[in-house]
Amino acid sequence: MEPIDHPVSRYALDVVEGRETAGDLVRLACLRHLTDLETGRDRGLWFDCKAASRVLNFAELIQHTTGPLAGRPLTLRPWQAFRHGSVFGWKKEGGLRRFRTTYHQVAKKNGKTTDTAVPALFTALFDREAAPQGYCAATTRDQAGLLFRELKRMIRASPHLSALMQVWRTSIEVPATEGLIACLSRDGNSSDGINPHFAARDEVHRWTDRELAEVLTNSMIARAQPIDWAITTAGADRASLCGEMRDYAEEVVRGTVSDDSFFAYVAEPPPDCDVADPRFWKMANPNLGVAFSEERFGEMYREATVISGKMPNFRRLHMNLWTEGAQTWIARDVWDRGAEPFDPRPLYGLPAWVGLDLSKTTDLTAISVAVPKDGQIYLLAYSFLPEGPKGFIARAQKEKREYVAWRDAGWLEVHSGGVIDEDQVIERLETIRARFDLRELAYDRWGMKYMAKELLKRRFPLVEHGQGYGSMSSPMKRFEEAVAKGRIRHAGNPVLAWAVGNVHRDEDAAENIKPNKARSKGRIDPAVAAIMALGRAEAAEGRRRAREVETA
Repeated sequence: MEPIDHPVSRYALDVVEGRETAGDLVRLACLRHLTDLETGRDRGLWFDCKAASRVLNFAELIQHTTGPLAGRPLTLRPWQAFRHGSVFGWKKEGGLRRFRTTYHQVAKKNGKTTDTAVPALFTALFDREAAPQGYCAATTRDQAGLLFRELKRMIRASPHLSALMQVWRTSIEVPATEGLIACLSRDGNSSDGINPHFAARDEVHRWTDRELAEVLTNSMIARAQPIDWAITTAGADRASLCGEMRDYAEEVVRGTVSDDSFFAYVAEPPPDCDVADPRFWKMANPNLGVAFSEERFGEMYREATVISGKMPNFRRLHMNLWTEGAQTWIARDVWDRGAEPFDPRPLYGLPAWVGLDLSKTTDLTAISVAVPKDGQIYLLAYSFLPEGPKGFIARAQKEKREYVAWRDAGWLEVHSGGVIDEDQVIERLETIRARFDLRELAYDRWGMKYMAKELLKRRFPLVEHGQGYGSMSSPMKRFEEAVAKGRIRHAGNPVLAWAVGNVHRDEDAAENIKPNKARSKGRIDPAVAAIMALGRAEAAEGRRRAREVETA
């Protein structure tokens, strides 16, 4: 086979000639490949079709182990074959691989972690390297373990691989080559004494320091043809280790910098693109239509237009565009769709769920009541503020002038003195219990020693509710979904609206979310209480529906 006829080159031609949708940096990477086929010999470079095909054929031994594709062979798509075939096919004088450092930036859920199993397993088995060491590396043990656990599942699922490799709790061993694969993280295993032949660096945009990266790359110096395989989505800070790699990748594919040892595949649409245009979706998501449908992707886009706090992560995680800074969680015009006034009296006696966010002594305390009725969720929010050491007017002038108007309109309850009067908050809870069928009162135990004891004495149905990802992610997502579907009625409470507009939305690698008080631009206590209340109400409704299905 001539190199120009190889699947790696066919993909490159399809991109360059416009038959395959791709962003500018992928097009330049493909053009680089085609140009090097013509001129690379002058620099001692050549494309080995057999070596490229060997790794592509090896991929067929691997099976998917999760999701709807579980049990099926790992069939590399053309864009994946281009990356793997390029890295293993290009050689330099002496027959060693050309590429030592690789950077793969693709949007989330396109299988870049899964297809990293191909080089990770291949280099441990068939690279003719003495005692090859491979590492799944990330800043945290949990993140590093994602790829490592998937490798173990893939080996167990394949008779061919399980005959060649032994799977243990903390390592994968290859008796024939005396090789091993293990996890490596900044917060876990020691990196002393490692000698990597292959290193998969996962989610590089989360790497906040250079130490682990430098230990890995510097430790490869004794290997003849190691591979540093860096995979990531776009990040939020170009002034970072990942940002530097991305910018260097652009310089290399544009030809500004000459580095024959660096391979880059950066699936970015133009930074000023219209993210509503499906043509740009494909540029960031080469597996669009394979791993997920265009219809589902369109739903995610529409959700991000309604919950504007989702838009930065939609642009970064799903459009693979670098974002800087934070945006509002829920746009005010979207929130105001639920602002029509309502009379709360018809809700009295109905089941209700309450969220309590007790502040520090001088801050805002909030109670939110969620009352589901006829597919809508009615929110009643009560906010409490101590007047402060210099008096309420002085505090309002210093912090927020609207406090005075909110107090006068009954949206804000002001307590005399310098701290919140917890007994007054308890009396407000008593009033709420008298009016509604109170099912649960969710609270964060921080600072609640006195109040929790008192509420237990009064037989309130207390439910402890943490503020981390584990406790807040599902309620916050339920809240976002209710807003997006227009199911929340809040009567235009201005204190609640202000708090919702202040929320900074944090998201971790597993797409868990929570409000971040430290990074939010103002007080968010009423919003936090509302998320807790609505989340408990929605969870209870889900349990009720499940019981109805079981008994039907």
